[in-house]
Amino acid sequence: MAETRSYDEALKAAFPSIVQDDAALGEFSHFLVPKDLLPAITHYLHTQPSLHGRLTLVWAVDDRPVCDTYGLHYLFTLEPSSRWVLLSTELAGDDRLFPSITPHIHAAKWYEREIRDMFGLIPQGHPDLRRLIRHEHWPKGAHPLKKDFPWDRVLGRQQGEHHFRHIEGEGVFEVPVGPIHAGIIESGHFRFSVAGEPIMQLELHHFWKHRGVEKLFEQQKLTTAVPLAERVSGDTTVGHSLAYCQAVESLFHLKVPRRGRYLRSLFLELERLHNHLGDVGAICNDTAYALPHAHCGRMKEQIMQLNDRLTGSRFLRGVNRMGGVAVDLTAGQLAEIVAELDRIEKDFSELESIIASNASLIDRLETTGVLTERTAWDHAVVGVVGRASGLDQDLRRDRPFAAYDELQVRVVTYRYGDVRARMRVRMDEIHESMRLVREVSVKIPQGPVAVEPGRGPQAGEWALSAVEGWRGEIVYMVMAGESGKIHRCKVRDPSFVNWPAIQWAVLGNIIPDFPLINKSFSLSYAGNDL
Repeated sequence: MAETRSYDEALKAAFPSIVQDDAALGEFSHFLVPKDLLPAITHYLHTQPSLHGRLTLVWAVDDRPVCDTYGLHYLFTLEPSSRWVLLSTELAGDDRLFPSITPHIHAAKWYEREIRDMFGLIPQGHPDLRRLIRHEHWPKGAHPLKKDFPWDRVLGRQQGEHHFRHIEGEGVFEVPVGPIHAGIIESGHFRFSVAGEPIMQLELHHFWKHRGVEKLFEQQKLTTAVPLAERVSGDTTVGHSLAYCQAVESLFHLKVPRRGRYLRSLFLELERLHNHLGDVGAICNDTAYALPHAHCGRMKEQIMQLNDRLTGSRFLRGVNRMGGVAVDLTAGQLAEIVAELDRIEKDFSELESIIASNASLIDRLETTGVLTERTAWDHAVVGVVGRASGLDQDLRRDRPFAAYDELQVRVVTYRYGDVRARMRVRMDEIHESMRLVREVSVKIPQGPVAVEPGRGPQAGEWALSAVEGWRGEIVYMVMAGESGKIHRCKVRDPSFVNWPAIQWAVLGNIIPDFPLINKSFSLSYAGNDL
């Protein structure tokens, strides 16, 4: 707490005009700031060596009909302490302009473009004000997260063209890939600029399947929206539903029973396991090495069948509920999980040895798709991709949730930032997840697995929640509305912050290596495009 006060006092001393919201002091530091000081304060938080603030989330809120304002909120994680600092400002009346912080912090680029598209608020000084989510066929003036925009409005189409950035010069060619792909993947457009074989520039044009998830949350009650959270990104059912539940539980002041918290950790690790196993195999497959792909596919299927036997869902849907979990496990089921993981780990360890001894595979993976630690930090990259580039961060250790305050998580990092490093992080985390599941099976206490909600929050109250999903950090902000409904739910999947970084990882590589680099990032199109 003394360390927290020193951070807060340093910030107030540097910017005397800011006002601290003491009500939030227990969980994070919250400051109300004049909008014209946003660039200076955020730059200070980001660059001051004692703070080293990583931009974690930016969101806007339309406060109507309560008051005629828009709220802008900037959440930073201070790397030395993992403490959150939140900066908030308001745009009142007809004011729709706010100063962009993107010239100071690269990671703000997509957040600010998203706010412009969804709310019609304009970040002045932003270096790239092209549409991000609202593709050019959307009609002008359609900003879906404004409160006066009906959730079921059918939009007409208008003519428009997306303007890609071009590199001019003799021998420079552009190679478009997507948005429809030959494989069974979601829609995403990649445009490469090449001179000869090396990639000079990659530009992403995503958001082809916008589903209006955040608008749909506003039609839900706080107590009924878990199924929607489960479907934000289908391969991260537990991660997203847990992040949502934790935020709502904070609003209801619910304390989840210890057994429920242990089960949440167990199911989260099972989700990490089947996804990591699939990715290790897929990376090998993209080098035409089919043997590991086949065996990883088999092991992934074993985990998913185990999920089905335990919960009735291969993707663990319906496990999390407000106040805890909806599925309890018997001692026999816990023993079954451990026995299954023992068999899989033996097979996986043997497969690791085969992979490590294949010189042609290692040659393809090493030095391919390098994302440097500095670039990863500048873009606030999270999860597997960040840890493979030397960023020592994992919410299970840094901001424990579920039962991780009682479990010792060993965080895996590598410094090379290439495809091999990203695969090795996954391989090491497979073993660590299995160890954590065994530890849960030994330590799990007896008792209830959930509690029922009591009195709900007042309209306007809000809470933040973060979970270390298998891809990385998932963040939710949930604000209560009238009659138990959701006024605003901001969702941030790790893919939203990691997608821009892939544009840097491919530079200097050749286009045939892009599928391999892309798979090593293993990002979600659905989680990115809400």
